[in-house]
Amino acid sequence: MSLENTEVFETRDPELLPVLPLRDVVVFPSMIFPLLIGRAATLVAIEKAMLQERRILLVTQRDPGTEDIAPKDLFDVGVIANVLQTLKLPNGLVKVLVEGVRRATITGWQFDPDCFYATTEPAAID
Repeated sequence: MSLENTEVFETRDPELLPVLPLRDVVVFPSMIFPLLIGRAATLVAIEKAMLQERRILLVTQRDPGTEDIAPKDLFDVGVIANVLQTLKLPNGLVKVLVEGVRRATITGWQFDPDCFYATTEPAAID
């Protein structure tokens, strides 16, 4: 990613992005990470991200055992990521390669019948 794209990316207004809950993993900015996706809502979030400039919000679950995720089950800070690649596997799972771009604080939630979205703004860096 060029410096010009990064500057434009960071000056955008608060964003509404599909949310991809993560179990037992935290993705940081500049980190490229492969994910195996199997939950229906998570697959929908990936599909929605592909329609929105391949951007998604990765947020770690508080309890990795929780199956039906609600906003209260997620942390308030996540990472906006670019979906670099998707690959459908024969067993029904999807392998997704993501690249963390910027930390983001969740400021609000919107619900879709199939997945949910979070409104974000840049996280304060300590």
